[in-house]
Amino acid sequence: MTMWIVVVLAGIATFSMRLSFIALFGRFDIPPALERALKYVAPSVLAAITFPAILAPGGSLDPWNAFVPAAIVGGLAAWWTKSIGAAIVVGLPALWLLTWVVDAYLS
Repeated sequence: MTMWIVVVLAGIATFSMRLSFIALFGRFDIPPALERALKYVAPSVLAAITFPAILAPGGSLDPWNAFVPAAIVGGLAAWWTKSIGAAIVVGLPALWLLTWVVDAYLS
């Protein structure tokens, strides 16, 4: 029962935080500088989550890490096509191929 109480309270807290921003931004005029800055919140949070996982999977730097070149290939595909789908379609097979090469020839 304690676990359900924690889940419900966490849900209420998360919903309240999101609702407060929606309610506040609906009633007040946001300064243009703040509005421009808020556009960079999601990409910066995504970068903070993904870069450590790409650079040091498992918590340590590995010189034969296949994630870095695969991320570069996927990033180039996204930049060139302006499509997240292209990054996935190109980057994931690149990761699989590089992982196979590293496992097959360097292990």
